[in-house]
Amino acid sequence: MTKFLLDSGDPDEYKQICSLAQKNNSEIWGATTNPSLIAKKLAGQKISSQKAFELQKQIVLEILNIVPGAVSAEVYADENTKAQDMVKQGLEIAKWHERIVVKLPTNLEGFKARTELRKAKIITNNTLVFSQEQIFAICLHERIIQKTFGPIDDLWPSFISPFVGRLDDIGLDGMTLITNAMKMKEKYGFNLWMLEASVRTLDHLRLGIEAKTELITAPGKVYAEWFSKSTNQQINKSTNQQMLKPIKYWEHPQELINIETIEGFMKAIESGKLNIKHELTDKGLVRFASDWKAIIQEEHKPLVTNLNI
Repeated sequence: MTKFLLDSGDPDEYKQICSLAQKNNSEIWGATTNPSLIAKKLAGQKISSQKAFELQKQIVLEILNIVPGAVSAEVYADENTKAQDMVKQGLEIAKWHERIVVKLPTNLEGFKARTELRKAKIITNNTLVFSQEQIFAICLHERIIQKTFGPIDDLWPSFISPFVGRLDDIGLDGMTLITNAMKMKEKYGFNLWMLEASVRTLDHLRLGIEAKTELITAPGKVYAEWFSKSTNQQINKSTNQQMLKPIKYWEHPQELINIETIEGFMKAIESGKLNIKHELTDKGLVRFASDWKAIIQEEHKPLVTNLNI
């Protein structure tokens, strides 16, 4: 059964939407946060990088007291951030609570960081995902991690967050990426949870449930509309949804599925045989970094210092 998460950095909004869900015999199980949502809460205020990190912790801990499931907290990363910085942040974020899931960008440095964090038995959420090839890479990486370091006993599988709304924005049907991903997961027995993100419409919610997506995260206004409608309403695609171009199912080369080592995996990415690049991933990184930097009153420095790793 699909679990609902709220995409917000405002604990008060969690209380409101969770209450609304309960009145409709439903539940907001978890939460997703990101630098843009934290910056929105500050409403133009300027603080130090360390204060921003502490504010993120405070907000996440408040949200953990409201929802029963996972709360995703994102490392600060721009297009130049190295894996070591992400690992330092991720290790610190994971200490906040056992239900924390650490969000990482889906790029080469993000995969390097994912290797170290999964080795440390930290649940991760790959964000800014826009292609089936990226999803395949995350699933393959997880399979290699499990073979290399042994079975990891997590509260839940790690997450993958395809951004359906942003694909819609460029004329592609983001929901077909979800259905393609679920088909691929079933075909190869990949054990990760799909977290449908960038949800804008009731169509996104309905079709995600229909596709048996494990998790869906949406803003409060979408849930407010969802719970105001009859849950028995027929699932139909809107006219706008029908005008979008479907994303074709991507079939990987056989040599990729046979990769069994972290070294081989990284070489496949660096050589381009496994293409994890996407223009929207790059734009998303710039956007998140810009929102974060907008609240920082000093030149960017590592958000976490003096960690022993």
